[in-house]
Amino acid sequence: MGTQGYLERLKHNDQCSEVWWDSSPVIYAPYKKHLLDKYPAALAHIEQLMPDDISQPRGFSSVTTNPRLVTAALLDKREYWSSRFSLASLTPAELRKKLYNEVILEGAAALTPLWVHSAQADGWISAQVDPSDVRCSERMTTRGLELHRLAANVMVKVPGSLEGVATVEQLVAQGVSVNVTFCFTVSQFQAGLQAIERGIAMAHSQGIDTRRCKYVITFMIGRFACQPEFTLQAAERGLVLGPEELRWAELLIYQQIQTLVAASKVPVKTLLSSIKVDVDARGHKHCWHLEKTGLTATCYTLTPDVVEFLIERESHGKPVVPASEPWQAPPETLAKLIRIPYFCEAYWRDGIDPYDFGNHEAFINACNEANSAHRRLIDYCVRLCPVAKPFSRSLNAVLAAEYGVLA
Repeated sequence: MGTQGYLERLKHNDQCSEVWWDSSPVIYAPYKKHLLDKYPAALAHIEQLMPDDISQPRGFSSVTTNPRLVTAALLDKREYWSSRFSLASLTPAELRKKLYNEVILEGAAALTPLWVHSAQADGWISAQVDPSDVRCSERMTTRGLELHRLAANVMVKVPGSLEGVATVEQLVAQGVSVNVTFCFTVSQFQAGLQAIERGIAMAHSQGIDTRRCKYVITFMIGRFACQPEFTLQAAERGLVLGPEELRWAELLIYQQIQTLVAASKVPVKTLLSSIKVDVDARGHKHCWHLEKTGLTATCYTLTPDVVEFLIERESHGKPVVPASEPWQAPPETLAKLIRIPYFCEAYWRDGIDPYDFGNHEAFINACNEANSAHRRLIDYCVRLCPVAKPFSRSLNAVLAAEYGVLA
C-alpha cells in the first residue's frame, strides 16, 4: 500500500472527493521544489500529493484560478507573457484579455493529458469571468463562452449573484462546465443547483450532450465568519463569538450545504475554497476546514500555503485527518448563532433573497478583491501599450467626465 496522505484518507471516506491546486500551474513545479528543500523528511508525502507532472493521474484533480492569481502570474513574469504579442497593434483592453487568455490556455494545455486519461472527469482549469461584469448577465455569458472556447477542459467560473445565476443557466444550456463562486449561503447553493438543473434540461432539449460536463459550487468557507458584520451583529445582541464558535458557524453552513447537494439530482459537487489554518494559544496549527469535513464527497481547492501546512504536519508525524464520523456543534454555540441574522441568512435554505446575493458583505469583499486585481492588470496593460494621441486622450477625458462617453 502506498503512502497515506490527506488525499488518500479523504478518498477512504468517499472516492468522489478531490483536491485541486489553487494557483496557477506555472508555479506548481517551483513550489514543489520549495517543499522538497524545506521538508526533506516528507519526501514520500510530497511526491504522493505533487507528482512532477501536474497532469499525472494522482495528486491534484484540477486547477482553479481567479483574477488575483492570474494577475500575479502575469506580473511575476512580465516579459515572458508580454513578449508573445505585438503591443503596437493592441489597445490596453485587448492586451489584458489576450494576456489573461494566454495564462488559461497554458494551464489548460498542461492539464489536457489528465483530462483525456480520466475521460474528462479530472484535468479541468477554472477561469473566471471579469469581476467588473458581476451585475451584467449578458456580458458574463459572452465572456464565459469566450473562455469556454479557449480549450475543451476550461470550466467557467461565475460569481453567485442574481445575474450570475442567470449566466450559469445560459452557459450550462450551451454545454459549458461551470464553477459557481463567491457563495456564502445555502440559498446561493440552492439557486445554483436550480440554475444548473434548468440549464441541463435546456441543453438536452436542444440535443446538447452534457454527460462529460462538470459542475461545482464553491463555498468560500474561510471568508464567511471573518466579516465585520458578523461580529457587529453579535455585539449588538450582547454576544461575543470566540474563534471556535466562528469556525462552527462555517462548518454548520457546510453541513447544510452537503445535505442540500446530497438530496439534489443535479451532478454537482461542493468545492471548498478560502481554507484557513488556525493557530491555538500554544502555537499549534490546526485546520477545522480540513479536519471536520470530508465525510461525504467534497472537493478542496488548496493554496500553496495550505499544501505546506499538510506537508509540515506529515513531516512532524502528526498528519491531518478528515472527519471520520458525523459531528454536532455544541448546543450553546448553535443557540448563540441563530440569534444573529448574518448567520441565519446563510444557514437557512431561504434565508436570503436572490436579489441580495450580491449585497452580502462577504460577496462584496470577495468581489472587491477580484476587481482590485482586475484593475491592476488593466493599469499594467495601459503602461505597456503605446500612448494615445494627446488630443484624443484629453477629449476622451472631458467626454468621460461630463457625459460618460468616449470619442
